[in-house]
Amino acid sequence: GIKEATLEVTLDQPQTFNVVELREYLPLGQRIETVTVEAWSGRGWDKVGDATTVGNRRFVRIPLLTAEKLRIRLSAMASPTLSTIALYHRPHDNFLLESKKEFDEHMAWWRDAGFGMFIHWGAYAVPGGIHKGKDVSGAGEWIMFSGHIPVAEYEPYARQFDPVQFDAEEWVRIAKAAGMQYIVITSKHHDGFCLWDSKVTDYDVIDTAPFGRDILKELRDACDKAGIKLCFYHSIMDWHHPDAQGKDYGNANPDGPDFADYRENYLKPQLRELVEKYNPHVLWFDGEWINEWTEEQGKDLYQFVRSLKPDILINNRVGKGRQGMQGMNREPDDVGDFGTPEQEILDYGSVEIDWESCMTMNDSWGFKKKDHNWKSAQTLIHNLVDIAAKGGNYLLNVGPTPEGLIPEASVERLREMGEWMAVNAPVVHNSRMWHQYKEGEQIRYTVDAKGRVYATCLEWPGEELQLKYVRPREGSAVVMLGYETPLQWTYDAAEGLTIRLPAALQDEQNRPCRYAWAFRIEGAYPEVAAAPSFHSRGREVEKLDIFAETTEVELHSATPGASIFYTLDGSRPTAKAKRYTGPIRLSKTTVAKAIAVKDGLVNSPASEASFRRSRFNGIQLLHPYSEKYDAGGPLGLIDGLHGSTTFADGAWQGFEGEDFQATIDLGSLQPINHIKTTFLRDIGAWIFAPEGVQFEVSEDGDVFYPLSYFAVPRVQPDDPVQVLEFSQEVNRPARYIRITARNIGICPEWHAGAGGKAWLFVDEVVVE
Repeated sequence: GIKEATLEVTLDQPQTFNVVELREYLPLGQRIETVTVEAWSGRGWDKVGDATTVGNRRFVRIPLLTAEKLRIRLSAMASPTLSTIALYHRPHDNFLLESKKEFDEHMAWWRDAGFGMFIHWGAYAVPGGIHKGKDVSGAGEWIMFSGHIPVAEYEPYARQFDPVQFDAEEWVRIAKAAGMQYIVITSKHHDGFCLWDSKVTDYDVIDTAPFGRDILKELRDACDKAGIKLCFYHSIMDWHHPDAQGKDYGNANPDGPDFADYRENYLKPQLRELVEKYNPHVLWFDGEWINEWTEEQGKDLYQFVRSLKPDILINNRVGKGRQGMQGMNREPDDVGDFGTPEQEILDYGSVEIDWESCMTMNDSWGFKKKDHNWKSAQTLIHNLVDIAAKGGNYLLNVGPTPEGLIPEASVERLREMGEWMAVNAPVVHNSRMWHQYKEGEQIRYTVDAKGRVYATCLEWPGEELQLKYVRPREGSAVVMLGYETPLQWTYDAAEGLTIRLPAALQDEQNRPCRYAWAFRIEGAYPEVAAAPSFHSRGREVEKLDIFAETTEVELHSATPGASIFYTLDGSRPTAKAKRYTGPIRLSKTTVAKAIAVKDGLVNSPASEASFRRSRFNGIQLLHPYSEKYDAGGPLGLIDGLHGSTTFADGAWQGFEGEDFQATIDLGSLQPINHIKTTFLRDIGAWIFAPEGVQFEVSEDGDVFYPLSYFAVPRVQPDDPVQVLEFSQEVNRPARYIRITARNIGICPEWHAGAGGKAWLFVDEVVVE
């Protein structure tokens, strides 16, 4: 529970200061909740400030004060440990030290918006993924790099950039109709081509391209007219500039690259132009991975941009803290106002961090003629709901054509999202996280400023909807958004809320929208028993566990004194089901469900896990897999589920910076005809093909007979996303199979994650 403490600090002599800093150690579940500072005035203690949280650092900014004695009052969960108490005298224009109140005001519009449009557009739209008649793999906006196109050979694409059908007002209309409240467009991507009339360079849409119109000005005017906030993506690196190419294009400057000159006399002046001429609401940086860029430069650039426009927002890619595609900062004091997961949604929700998932509708950010791998409108809407429930924003990308049109496939999906948002906007706009962000796999919660709760179902609930995590106010109405007739509901102290849906709504033609349905409830958060968790062989089982002959399953609830009831046939458990009294022994494939029950609390939602018996006797790994990418557990490589080209599909086991070696026990000596396994290559997500793959077999587990070694060609920047298959004919008896794959270790120098650990993703060993 909450504990309180008071620290009294006596200085050797009076000191003048206006910042108090505390650093704490943050083990799981132990954290400081509040910090208040008081100063001794000679007659008594006067409160002088409350803390701003920056990760594990607490800053208390106060009026300039001279004092000899301080008193620091703390409230905390459990027992966190303080490592530092420091006093500073700093000017108040240090934006990295703004108070929590100032930061919350700074972020308010962005948090309320929830949904924005990302636009990747520039000279790369002209080739559209094809150079000299050949398809170039990778994202369309990276074609200059992936196609190994020299600067002089790429510049003609900029001279052909003539989007005569560009209509800024139409773009803004499409975004606004979809429910988007801000637009982030690439003012300059890595290729260096600028979409505004820059006085710093002629490599822009006015001086180089025949188009001759200032795209950013037209978009700004259209956004202002429509009430949409315009924001700019801007690349720190620049393949066109000889001093800012990183290692991507070698040493283009014969006298040696002078990155400091580029930063001070090119990057910063361009940012000044963008801020002063177009008044953007966000600067969304990228390209920070080049070796020349540092966290210190990021903090300097953050201060520079905020000094130009104090209320502008700046993402975390201004510094070096980002952890790959996961997008969140490594250290709590890394610079940036919000995290930027790329092509991912965080697994958890948090009210303590700001984050924005940027995602594509197909596979490319920039226009690519042959990329037709479109996500469905249903998937996009479910992403939107899931992100909102977890407290994040959804930045959804479009890649306009060289003619200036948003692709029709994007327009159609945005139209469907707009139809859904026309009914369900309160789920996203001006919403915040509820006490629980989800219930099961198909329900997500948000809450609005008036305290009204929205439970959104990602699949149609049928005739009844049962909810545990909200209790309606007595006599209040429960409504489905878009169907304003109040719905019948009952509330049971043990079972929670039951909402009955009329027969007319069982016909999907009568429902107010498609894909997801939101219910508005005026109520409070009830006390609910913590849902049971399943454990097997010392690990928690979230969805699927694979076992050999038998396994023992334990059930735990975080609610002290709760009873657990379970079923093993997939049926819904109640308090009349079998009571859990000790480990459950399983010897066959089973779907287990369980609830926790305690007097005075609402029964927990049902937890569910599948336990699948494998035909193999087990598998031993040389190195542990990542907890985030576990493919369902220790036997995930032999569970019969095959990984796709989507690295986050749950089927892949990931190994960060480590080699892969697995030894599979078939249980007995038996004839083996064929062995096969697959690895994922997705270099944009830092996932690389192995350097080589070795197959071996053994009769006794001690002496292994090598079958073959597959050498893999050296990784190239244009390697496409692909599932790579390795197979081997055996035709001999064996009990044990060993597969070894060598990780490349670290990301290559030319890669965005240069120097970082490379991932190896493997799935599904097939033995015939």
